Amino acid sequence: MKQMVQNRRDFLKGAGAVAAGAALGLTGCSQPGSSTSNSVTTSEQNWDGEYDVIVVGAGIAGMTSAITVATEGEGASCLLLEKDVSPNGNSPFCMGGTDYTDHPEDVLVYFKALIGDSTPEDVIEAFVNGMTESLDWIKSLGANEGDMVLVPEEYKRDETSVGEYPELPNDDTITFFMFNGAAGGPSHIHEFLTDVVNQHSDAIDYQTSTPMESLVQDTDGTIIGVVANGKRFKANKGVIMCTGGYESDPTMLYNYTGVHGAKPIAGRSNTGDGHRACMKAGADMWHMHGGACYWMACRDLENTRHISSVWNYTNKRYGITVGMNGRRFYQDFDGCGIYGALAGIKEQLAAPDSNMACNVGYRHGITQFGGNWTHLPFPEKGWFIFDSAGLEAGAMDPEVSKDIVGDGWALTGNTIEELAEAIEVPADELTQTLELWNRYCDEGKDEAFFRPAETLIKITQPPYYAMLCAPAVLNTDGGPVRDAKARILDPFGNPIPHLYSAGEFGSVWGQWYTGGGNLAECSAFGRIAARSALAGE
Repeated sequence: MKQMVQNRRDFLKGAGAVAAGAALGLTGCSQPGSSTSNSVTTSEQNWDGEYDVIVVGAGIAGMTSAITVATEGEGASCLLLEKDVSPNGNSPFCMGGTDYTDHPEDVLVYFKALIGDSTPEDVIEAFVNGMTESLDWIKSLGANEGDMVLVPEEYKRDETSVGEYPELPNDDTITFFMFNGAAGGPSHIHEFLTDVVNQHSDAIDYQTSTPMESLVQDTDGTIIGVVANGKRFKANKGVIMCTGGYESDPTMLYNYTGVHGAKPIAGRSNTGDGHRACMKAGADMWHMHGGACYWMACRDLENTRHISSVWNYTNKRYGITVGMNGRRFYQDFDGCGIYGALAGIKEQLAAPDSNMACNVGYRHGITQFGGNWTHLPFPEKGWFIFDSAGLEAGAMDPEVSKDIVGDGWALTGNTIEELAEAIEVPADELTQTLELWNRYCDEGKDEAFFRPAETLIKITQPPYYAMLCAPAVLNTDGGPVRDAKARILDPFGNPIPHLYSAGEFGSVWGQWYTGGGNLAECSAFGRIAARSALAGE
């Protein structure tokens, strides 16, 4: 699909600044070390509050669920819990494009190819059918087309609008909408939904700075409430978990993906406590490897800041990335493929009906590796190597720094040997690596990793520079297994009564992922979960 990338870098620069000052935790859930007792109790329990539906997490999925309760619940009450002072998962910081469709039969073919058999067909169908109402639902809440950018159904590919997976059938049938801030209107879907939640304060009790500590189950396993910030809240119809991924929990990242030292790009609140609460309630897990990860993203030397969004990491065209041994080890132009294409690297785009096993490029963190598309087991540390010509051409965003050494972004050396000593890699290995790279550039073909020809730029002009790289993750998708009614299932495929999920928390994405797909899932399954809870399903 065509991706809207204008202001993406600036948007996530702001996200990083906000996130850096936020407390590490899970949207709507407690930090590790908080009380996680998952008490079995009875209906005689004393409660501090009682609601029809409790929604945990105030991202796009949680707000969609709460609004659906308020607008379709015929007087039903909803408690919307947010751990932080304001939502600090991925919702406020994402691009904001939401996939939708008027032709579910076409998109279903595409999504089946994208998601594969890791998700049951009826769940994929429920997702796609939910997408058909997403735009009209947003309009029904007061949005108008003047507030949004709409990609029409009939758009055709050209050099700047291309499907992400042209190798797959019906890849060009996806469409999306996003808010544009025109005429003083909302600039992001999360901003719009926040306003709608506030308009329904009679039905939605929205409590921030209220971390959920545990789920509460009755003796028969039914979820009957939550413990949050030391108080017990009863849920008569169900609890909807919308707590996002676990990308800010280093232990979970290592346990499920095998990567040390990963650094989240956006919010910092998704620490996996929702996963632990649901595990204790008996939930099965799926897609725990999935998400937008990993890239070897440039960091400052203290390893505290990203330059900007990984999506716009086209600066990687001006050099190579090496590991702690001084060697290249992957296809190291690792900007996301479609964004790299929009920035001028057309070769990152695959041709329609081409062989996926031979194509290169990054698609939300997965890349072709031995013929499969997969997440790579990146090292904890690497170095982006470039020269003075690369620096002048754009290896560092001048808006971030005009003095990359003085500002703590890079180390330098007048020779390769000096640079190797500065970054503590074997000088002979780095020298051989650069000699081989420059030969590939002369020949016009990267015979080791098949980087796009447009990125084959020699590194020959001193001084030489090295920027620290670390594995970057935007979001994870794994979590509790859900069915087509958004019910959370146990390991035997049985629903845990009155427990539901929506959004990236237990996402349906398992094989590949397309841009706007997480927000589409937040929207579709946010409504499905609320309707299932209201109906007692």
